[in-house]
Amino acid sequence: MIGIHLITGAGLLLWYYWRKKNGKSDVMEKRIFLFAVIGNIAGLALTAAAYWNAGLGAEPAVEKGSYGEQARAEAFEVSQENGENQKITVLVPARQYREEEIEEWLEQAEKVLDTVILGENASLQHVDQDLNLVSQIPDSPVTVSWDTNEPLLVGYEGKVSDEVPEEGAEVQLKATLTLQGETQECIRRIVVYPKQQEKSLEQLVQEAAEEKNTDAAEELYYLPEEINGQKLTWKKIPDRTGGLIAVFALLAALLYGGTRMEKREEARRTREEEIQKDYPEIVSALVLLLGAGLSMRKALERIALDYQIRRKTKSFRARPAYEELLYTWQEMESGISEGNAYEHLGARCQGTSYRALATLLTQNLKKGSKGLLELLEQESSEAFEERRRRARAEGEKAGTKLLLPMMLMLGVVFLLILVPAFLSFYA
Repeated sequence: MIGIHLITGAGLLLWYYWRKKNGKSDVMEKRIFLFAVIGNIAGLALTAAAYWNAGLGAEPAVEKGSYGEQARAEAFEVSQENGENQKITVLVPARQYREEEIEEWLEQAEKVLDTVILGENASLQHVDQDLNLVSQIPDSPVTVSWDTNEPLLVGYEGKVSDEVPEEGAEVQLKATLTLQGETQECIRRIVVYPKQQEKSLEQLVQEAAEEKNTDAAEELYYLPEEINGQKLTWKKIPDRTGGLIAVFALLAALLYGGTRMEKREEARRTREEEIQKDYPEIVSALVLLLGAGLSMRKALERIALDYQIRRKTKSFRARPAYEELLYTWQEMESGISEGNAYEHLGARCQGTSYRALATLLTQNLKKGSKGLLELLEQESSEAFEERRRRARAEGEKAGTKLLLPMMLMLGVVFLLILVPAFLSFYA
């Protein structure tokens, strides 16, 4: 460990010498260098002190923990006469009290026990407030456990019940004092009475205000300035309408933002569904045009321009997939390479089908169009099959949604039939 400090110090000196020799040292670097050197020297001093104090001498011993602490694991390096070194861990216990010390602590605890548990009561023979049944004697290592013969009147934590009779009741408490396994039992017989019901501040203020305002015709209602010797300072609770308006405005903004986000998410899902629905038709059109002898770029141009013409009709409804094809053709016309335009198409449409199509078209540019028509025909067949599966799933979903309205309509039909029948029967 000391070697690390020496190597670090040498490295710092060499670095500073090199920076100064090349004229690159400035004030900030000098401060950093001094800070690092001082830290390294301080660490070296601590390490040296630790090594100096590591030896335990001819009669090895380590300091135990304080009274009541847990045993701690201490690591040592042990050297034997045969020259073998080994690192071991020894469990060092805490200090323990001697037998006479334990007796003294227990006697002191019993002496102060009555004062400790009394709480706000005047005497253990007239207990009308909760007792302070502590689990440890203050300023003492002695712990206490409690038992009561009337837990419904006095609980194990000293709480006085509301069920204490008016004439009072005798309760026996047993305290078990414990220290280092030694125990001592103390019995205390107390008399509990119903708790004194103290008036709340609101009740005291109301009574004082009624005494102060005897003239019912007085225009002002005077409030007490003092209760039980305590001066009172009054101020009205400010109107919280402004805060409520701010909270409602925040909630409205959050609700509006959430609604907008939900609408955008719904629009995104609808767009993705429409793009996916048009995929089989687009692939089929590409297969048809490629089979007619057109190149891929010309086929894409033909589909895009046909869609552009349909956009001018009155019954036109925008179709996102064709919009993306039109945008792809416009990209190629503006100078973007055909391969990049296909990759952009797959990225914008985001569906796995369109990404696969973009990959297929990009590979076609690199490897040639041999076999492309067969691959597109296979892709078209799979796309139409997927479209049929989606249609069946949507039909099943729609049928499930219609089930509840159909049940309600059936109930209405039953009412229309049965109610007149019952009325005519009883008539």
